[in-house]
Amino acid sequence: MRYIKRKWLFLLGVCVLILSSCRSSKQVATTTDDLKAKEVMWTQKVTSAVVNTGTVTSKMNIELFVDGKRISVGGNCNLKRDEAIQLSVSLLGFMEVGRLELTPDYLLLINRAERQYVKVNYSDVPYLRQVGIDFYSLQALFWSDLFVLGKGNKWSESDFAVTRAGDKVVLQSATNSLLQCSFLVNVLSGLIENSSVTVSGKTRPTGLIWNYEHFAALGDRQFPDKMKLGILDSGKETSATISLSNVKWNAKDVELTKEPGSKYKKVDASSLLNKLIKL
Repeated sequence: MRYIKRKWLFLLGVCVLILSSCRSSKQVATTTDDLKAKEVMWTQKVTSAVVNTGTVTSKMNIELFVDGKRISVGGNCNLKRDEAIQLSVSLLGFMEVGRLELTPDYLLLINRAERQYVKVNYSDVPYLRQVGIDFYSLQALFWSDLFVLGKGNKWSESDFAVTRAGDKVVLQSATNSLLQCSFLVNVLSGLIENSSVTVSGKTRPTGLIWNYEHFAALGDRQFPDKMKLGILDSGKETSATISLSNVKWNAKDVELTKEPGSKYKKVDASSLLNKLIKL
């Protein structure tokens, strides 16, 4: 059980690193009338290629690599469009030892192994508030979708600049965001091959890159069932590969997790997150 506790804390530490891996710098992009037609065409092609409604439920395996250490954990990944992202880690495939739940309103971390939890609004976490990371940007990464930091689910085609890169197309956020978001799109399929959130103006890339290594067919659309994410210039070599299996679309509802009862201790968010970052 002690080994499972370490694995769960390690997983949470990587989640926090992902959320906190990027910092500031501003860049503004402009578009021409000719590019506006391309923006509409490519954003529509991307959004029509992937599943973007309902629920997706699956088994999950996460392989973590941090500073020379490799750990594999299993569990479940349950997603409900515009409502919830649930990641759980299980012992022997059936006993949940930890859960991370994201909704549009709050972030919930439950450490069942030590009977502790954190429930906090995004605006209460300084670095998330600073860079405009919210539920919708994190949701887009799991669903292989476009997003613009700070705009929630209210972005429009004019928020992107489009450039051609060989047999790929790059959609780049064109707003005054503190971070630069880019999406490398396959010309034929319209599927995003990788999404990146980086700090512009630096000699070495700094931020997060999220690669989509495989898609599963759900109906007439696609859903990413293997993703590899890495933190660039984090001071440590940090990556995670998320593999989903038994992926089902609209097979069941995803219910939000109730706040733990009196047997759990509610922990101060800043102290726990700082502890996890140090891991």
